[in-house]
Amino acid sequence: MGGADYRKKEDGAVNQVYSTLFDRIIHGQYPANERLIEDDLAKEFQVSRTPIRETLRLLQQDGLLQILPNRGARVYGFTADDLEDIYEIRRVLEGLALELMVPVLRINELMKVREQIEATAESRDPLKHAEADGMLHRYIAESSRRRRLIEMLNQLFHLMQTFRELGFQDEEIQRTTYAEHMALVDALSIRDSDAAKDILERHIKNSKIRILQKVVRRA
Repeated sequence: MGGADYRKKEDGAVNQVYSTLFDRIIHGQYPANERLIEDDLAKEFQVSRTPIRETLRLLQQDGLLQILPNRGARVYGFTADDLEDIYEIRRVLEGLALELMVPVLRINELMKVREQIEATAESRDPLKHAEADGMLHRYIAESSRRRRLIEMLNQLFHLMQTFRELGFQDEEIQRTTYAEHMALVDALSIRDSDAAKDILERHIKNSKIRILQKVVRRA
């Protein structure tokens, strides 16, 4: 096997293992302080220890576990308190991104975002609503044009993705969130920074409450 093919295979293994372990931690299948042993994981996924080490490194970057030298890793766990913290940090950072993007946003690009949101108006597919929600918030982050701010927000969006999809299974949440999205886009379209930031903060607060209710009830 050539070097490029081997690297491609290793990357594929990392993606598979990462996705599985991420879901297990987020959904509480690994409780706090659970030990993950490289050899055990390599046997389970039938891969070498190299992609396992890379996966654990990525999960440590996500703040989901701590790598223990020569002893595998220790899971931090993921709780409703963690989720609430993520939403509060996101509220502050995304509010900053919005303030930075309003003076430089391009109306034509914003109208394309609006069209994608409008396309979900009659849909009852939770994945489509989750995708539209993610698209709008990534647009706000990326339009800030601040690399580190974008990276921090993208990490938070990544951690929240599973719960975003969970929330949109409720049709009432789909309708409410759609209305909040449209109000936010309307305020942005006239560059009303104060109104847009107020709508964004209420939207994030409402999303946090809705998701926490879902998580607590499911627990």
